[in-house]
Amino acid sequence: MADLLVTGTDTGVGKTVIAAAILISLRERGERVVGFKPTESGVTSDTPSDSAILAKASGLDTPLARPLVHFEEALAPAVAGERAGHLLIPKAVDDRIRALRTLAGRVIVEGAGGALVPLAWDYTVLDLAMRHGLEAIIVGHAGLGTLNHVALTFEALRSRRIPVRAVVLNSRSSTPSLPEQTNPAALARILPAIPIAVVPRHDTADTLLAAYASVPFVANLV
Repeated sequence: MADLLVTGTDTGVGKTVIAAAILISLRERGERVVGFKPTESGVTSDTPSDSAILAKASGLDTPLARPLVHFEEALAPAVAGERAGHLLIPKAVDDRIRALRTLAGRVIVEGAGGALVPLAWDYTVLDLAMRHGLEAIIVGHAGLGTLNHVALTFEALRSRRIPVRAVVLNSRSSTPSLPEQTNPAALARILPAIPIAVVPRHDTADTLLAAYASVPFVANLV
């Protein structure tokens, strides 16, 4: 099976929850997997980092899976890196993914923000996926606006011939709004060949607990 990219339609859509849920699901099936987020922005000491959550979900805490760069400022990695004087080097990402593939059977890569976010100048999340033959899972909001955002992300991925494995509409309300009710069927018409999963909003601020709660909704995607 292919390695995966978990990318979002925007920042704050819950990529880490879904990436961690995928890792947990694969481990429960007996696969040896590792999660990797090459760069993190907006890292503070107040909450666990995304990479720390992926490590726990992987059951594999190795220095190889830690971000190559991380920044305190919550900005696109290329912008944050330029301001900090420490840009991500694409070759370093290549070397790290090769090492992780030797270590584990599959690598689940979490992007930063959306698919066209620059990780470094002239190096986007799409470029990373192309260089490593990743298949994509698109994570978007469950509510209003997601049809356009998902379709744009899908077209960007398709333009680079990156296969899309599935779309996840994340954090649907317990009492769904009208857009939340109608979006899954609408997306199924817009992207008829792509599986659509809907993950409910979980009543916890703990990302890892939310990931475990999300496993039943994403297990059949991978």
